[in-house]
This record gives sequence, structure tokens and C-alpha cells, in this order.
Amino acid sequence: MGIFRKIIRAVAALSFIALACGTAAADTLTVDANGGADFTSIQEAVDFAKEGDKILVMPGKYIENVNIGKHLTVISGTGVPEETVVEAADTEDHVFHISADNVNVSGFTLRGAKYEENLIAGIYLDNVQNCIVQGNILSGNYYGIYLKKSRKNVLRENTASDNKYGLILCVSSGENVLRKNRVSDNYYGVYLENACNNNTLTGNIVYSSRENGVMVASSSCTYISDNNISANQKAGIKLDSSRGNCLSNNSVSNCERGIFIVISGDNRITGNSVKSNSVCGLQLGGSAERNIVEENSFYGNKDGIFVAYSARYNTVAGNSVLNNSKGIYLLGHSDYNEILENNVCSNSFGFYVENCKENVLSSNVVTDNTESGILLTESFDNSIYNNYFNNTENAVEDKTNIWNGTKTAGTNIAGGSYMGGNCWATPDGDGFSRICEDTDGDGICDSSYLIGDSDSDELALIYSPAVESLYQKKVITPKTVENVNKSRRASLEEEDTEKSPLGFAYPAGILLIAFLISGRKRKK
Repeated sequence: MGIFRKIIRAVAALSFIALACGTAAADTLTVDANGGADFTSIQEAVDFAKEGDKILVMPGKYIENVNIGKHLTVISGTGVPEETVVEAADTEDHVFHISADNVNVSGFTLRGAKYEENLIAGIYLDNVQNCIVQGNILSGNYYGIYLKKSRKNVLRENTASDNKYGLILCVSSGENVLRKNRVSDNYYGVYLENACNNNTLTGNIVYSSRENGVMVASSSCTYISDNNISANQKAGIKLDSSRGNCLSNNSVSNCERGIFIVISGDNRITGNSVKSNSVCGLQLGGSAERNIVEENSFYGNKDGIFVAYSARYNTVAGNSVLNNSKGIYLLGHSDYNEILENNVCSNSFGFYVENCKENVLSSNVVTDNTESGILLTESFDNSIYNNYFNNTENAVEDKTNIWNGTKTAGTNIAGGSYMGGNCWATPDGDGFSRICEDTDGDGICDSSYLIGDSDSDELALIYSPAVESLYQKKVITPKTVENVNKSRRASLEEEDTEKSPLGFAYPAGILLIAFLISGRKRKK
């Protein structure tokens, strides 16, 4: 028995040291609604505590609104949020109102802050910095977690469901990290608005929102990476009037629009897997300009990439666009865009261009599309060159467009030694570029390829088997992207373990501390 007691004391001592994190002067206060601890309410402990103290809350149900205006750590005794419930005594006030820097609130279920007119929340961070909100359940509130004018805080491993808003940042709340939260079944999922710049959203799961999953409005330089976003009734991710944001390596599926960018520019969308969305995988719309969309997979959406309504000067490059209705769809004065090096395969239409001009479509692989490789209607002066077309119906147009550039030295998409027009093949193996003559061996057909009644490709490329290997290299399958994303998420897990060796699973020593000191009453 003596050895056993020594082990218990050693574990308790080590855990206490780890919890103290270098602030040896800090005390640990205990709270138990059923008695037997230092306090029976969390607010009493908060009022009594001094800066830097820890408050350990035993399992039970607490009916109160807690105001924290000093540097404290307030954590549940078991780390299992379902066991320690704090319900708003006043439904017109926040459950936890944090108005001091360096506060840690972890391991609770917080509910009942429902009053809409006062914009109240399960946890409200009010003009604070360097706070940690971790491992809580927020349910049945107006806002789950609400940040206002708050910076450099960490929201991690929380679950927000059945709120009006799951997580919301507003009014200059910047440089916050939202990591590995689970946000589901809210009206709005994660919402950033009004100059909430330089925030990071990574490793979160956001699904079943009745509006958008993740919404960024009038905010810049948000980094949205490695999130799983699905089954939201509107957009999976929406950027509105926002610039300089980066969306990378997210999985976005089964929404109305996977990614929706409107009145927004200079954003970068890269490495995402976007599939099975009912309207489109990605929409650049409403004056979206100078955005870069590259190396994403758009699979099984109604339309893959939709560039619409005066979306201009965007670059769409290196994407895999497979099994959609329209692969890449340009509509409504969406001019001056560059569509480069995409694989557009097995859609109904590869490219569908309607009422647009002066776009550049170059170095794309366009194969096995059932209706047409490219259809242009009421569209003119678009430059279409150095593409590989292999469809039963390769090109249809009703205006005049530009189907080749000037013959110049350089390796073309078919492996020839001169740049010029396009390579024209068919699934039956009798396409123009296979059967045309090339008497001088320059890789350019001696005759022109006719398009419609009046247009032609004057420098059609000779077919080469090299184009088939190029086609294979360009295919980015959803499975490939998902595997990359899973690998990245696994590395996030490993990184979290390294950064937080205790993890969120509380060591037994913390409980031992509670029981060792709960036997005595603190004089108040």
C-alpha cells in the first residue's frame, strides 16, 4: 500500500506541475454543486480567485451565468463535457462572458443563452486576446461561440450544434485559430464578418447548416485549410466582398454550391476536393476578379466550375473536372479569364461558353465529353489553342473565335516541336489530327480543320501518342485528393499530440488533485 500511495502522490505532483505551466504561485480551486469542494458555484470561485488561478469544476449541472474578468483557467474535472453542464440562469445573458486576456475555458456543455435581441452566446469573448476555448459542447444558444474585437485566441475541439450560429467572429476579430471543431445542424455554421482578417480555420468538420457552412464576409487573408465541409443547404464555403483569402485542401461535398466566391478578388483556391454539389462545384460570380483556381478536383457536380456574371481576369489552371454536366461553364460577360492546363473529361459538355469574349483557353485536355468538347454561343474573340480535343463532337460555335496562335517554336500539347492550334482527335481513332498530312514534319497539319461554317484552325496539330501520357498525368482523381487530405489531417493529429502532450484526455492526476484538496474548505 505504501508504494501505491507514493505512485498516486507522484502522479498528482507531476500533473499539478504540468497544469501550473510555470506559474508556481497559482492556486487550484475546486467547485462541486453537491458540496464537498471549495465552492458550490463557478461564479463564486471566479470572484474569489486571483489572477492566474485554476478552477476545477466537478461533474454536475450548474444553473448560472459566469462572468470572467481576470486571467483564469476554468476546466471541468473530468474533461468529458457531457458530465459538466452549465445552463444559463438568465437566458438573456451569455453562459460564459470572458472579458479578460489569457483565459482558458475547457470541457463543459454550455446551453440556454437564447435571447436573439442581445446577441448572446454560450461563450462570448469580448475584446480579449490569447484565450483558449477547448473541448466544449455548445448547444441550444443563439451563438455557440461569439468573438467580438478579439484577437489571437484559439478555439479548438469544440462541438457546436443546434445554435443559430455555430461559431461567429465579427468586428475586427483577427489572428484567431479555429482548429478541429465540429460544427453541425446550426442555421449558420462558421461565420466571419466585418474586418475579421488573418484568421485560420483548419481541420474543422462543418455540416448540415441550413445556410452556408463557412461564410467569410468583408474580411481578408483568411486561411481555410484541411476542413471537411458537407451537406450544407447553401454554399459549403462562401467568400463575399473578401480579398486575399486562401482555400486549400478542403473536402467540400453535397451542398448547393461547393465553393461560392462573389464580389471578391485575389483569392487562391487550391488542392480542394469538390464533389456532388447540386448547382456547381465552384462559382466565381458577381464581379469576382483576379482569383486563382488551381489543382482542385471537381467531380460529379451539376456543373464543375461556373464562371458567371462579369467574373473577369481569373485564372483557372491545372484542375481535374470530371463527370459533371458542364465541366467549365463561362456565362454572362465573364471576359478576360485564363483557362489553362485543365483536364476536362467525361462531362456532358467539356467547356460551355455563353455570351463571353476574349477569354484564353489553352493547354487543356478535353476528352470523352458526351455532348461536345466545347460549345460557344453568342461568344466571340475567345482564343482557343494548344488544347487536346478527343470527343465525338469536338467544337460547336455560332460566332467567330480564334482557334490558333502564330506558329512558334516550342513543344505543343501533342508533343510536336511547334506551337500553333489544337489537336483534334475522336474516340474512334479517326480524328482530323490523326489522318491529316504533315509533309514537312513540323507537327502541324498541312490543311486547316474546319469549325462550323466560317471558322477554322489554320495550324491544327498532328496527333502523337505522347498526348495520351500527358492526359494521364493531368488527371487528378477525387480519390487522390482525398488521400492527400487524409494524410494532411493525420499530420495535424500528430502535430497536436506533439504540441499538447497531455492532450485533452485529462490525466488521472488532475482528478487526484481535485479529490486531495476537496476535503478541506477554503476560508472565504
